[in-house]
Amino acid sequence: MAINLQRFISSMNAQPPARASDFEVRIFCPKIGSVDDLTFRAENISLPGRNVVTADNIDVGPQRKIGYSVIYPETSISFVLDERFNQKEYFDRWIDEVVGPHRVQKNPGGNRFNAGYYDDYKGTVDIQNFSSTGQPTYITSLKEAWPISIAAIALDWGSADLVKLGVTFSYRYYEQVKVPIQTGLGTDDRFGRPITT
Repeated sequence: MAINLQRFISSMNAQPPARASDFEVRIFCPKIGSVDDLTFRAENISLPGRNVVTADNIDVGPQRKIGYSVIYPETSISFVLDERFNQKEYFDRWIDEVVGPHRVQKNPGGNRFNAGYYDDYKGTVDIQNFSSTGQPTYITSLKEAWPISIAAIALDWGSADLVKLGVTFSYRYYEQVKVPIQTGLGTDDRFGRPITT
């Protein structure tokens, strides 16, 4: 069956497609706080997915998979660094809270290699999507998030490229909220359905 062009256009006009560029990221670590500048320097991120953990159930007939838990894959963010590498310093300090401050604490002994307490370094990463008109539409909040990896930074005398930092985050789970948006027909509810009066 051929596509109904008018219905297609009407659907796209009523619910415009999301754009990959319309997002911002907010990051918070309990020990070192948050930095607004990170929001403007987060160049790209992937909204995380979920993988269901299954077990094979063999009864009569073909086996079936039974879901019993979930895995939340790690997610990465790329940041554009300033000339003083302040963004890298922020994440280095955060990892210091995880594995100890031996990066900056020079005196031998003490607690420089002591791992931190989970409750002290787990934080949040909020990813907020926007409509084409700039209204927030969808929020994904990574709970108990913390940087598990800071990527190496390649420097090159033959390049004029911007210096970027890749940071990979582990987190326990995420929560998502669909934000009510104002339309000419009234406010949509949090699930995107028009509110009728």
